[in-house]
Amino acid sequence: MANEDRDKTMARFDMQIVSDAAMGGDNRADALCEMGLAYATGRGRPVDLVAAHKWLNIAAIKGSDRAAGLRADLAATMSKTELAAALRAAREWMTMH
Repeated sequence: MANEDRDKTMARFDMQIVSDAAMGGDNRADALCEMGLAYATGRGRPVDLVAAHKWLNIAAIKGSDRAAGLRADLAATMSKTELAAALRAAREWMTMH
């Protein structure tokens, strides 16, 4: 699969998870936590610590204790600039959803 096709597929996957989570599915916090883990580890997408922290933060807000722990571990490895960007992105997402 070409990189462009893979990126489009992953974007659709991300949007489906986010859409399902925003609608209040039973496993929304778990799905958001998995999204954060995918970005943190590069599973199916490039590693993006800001995006990883954003999704883990949202999952923690939605009640995932696992995400809260992972978020804290990840934050310890991030610069202040990255952390501020992640917190801003999570706040923007929460405001819109």
